[in-house]
Amino acid sequence: MVSFETTIGGVVLNTETTYREQKTDQTGETVVDKRITGRNVSVQIPFAEYQIDIIPKIMTGAEIVTGTGGSKVLVKTGVGLSLLSSAKIAVIKPLAHKNDPDFWTTLPLAYSETDLSYSHNNENERITNVTLRSTPDEDGVVLILGDALITAV
Repeated sequence: MVSFETTIGGVVLNTETTYREQKTDQTGETVVDKRITGRNVSVQIPFAEYQIDIIPKIMTGAEIVTGTGGSKVLVKTGVGLSLLSSAKIAVIKPLAHKNDPDFWTTLPLAYSETDLSYSHNNENERITNVTLRSTPDEDGVVLILGDALITAV
């Protein structure tokens, strides 16, 4: 489990639905129906803690090496690596409602896309930009708003 305790700029949830317009020969260019062709969910997390041991947990293709003098992270190209193979459940708990699952956001199966943006000066924080992208679980669910443990009666 990775916990993002300190963020700068806030966590942003986005859903994007794609559509296909349905037309018929009889109605020309008039749209007679519109169908959903997909729905994508992402969460942007500007993670502000700089702990090198976390980077390999959230960045596919990064590897931690520990030796006599300490630890270092090797960030490799990652070319060809599957992000889906590292997908896990992701739960976002707002600080004001950390103990109230009615306010939580759950991505049942999410993989991370991680980019580093480290300014080495005394006016900026080191930010690890993590984007979690949801992929459908076995029931086709990509996002749960509220308590994920509630079941239908």
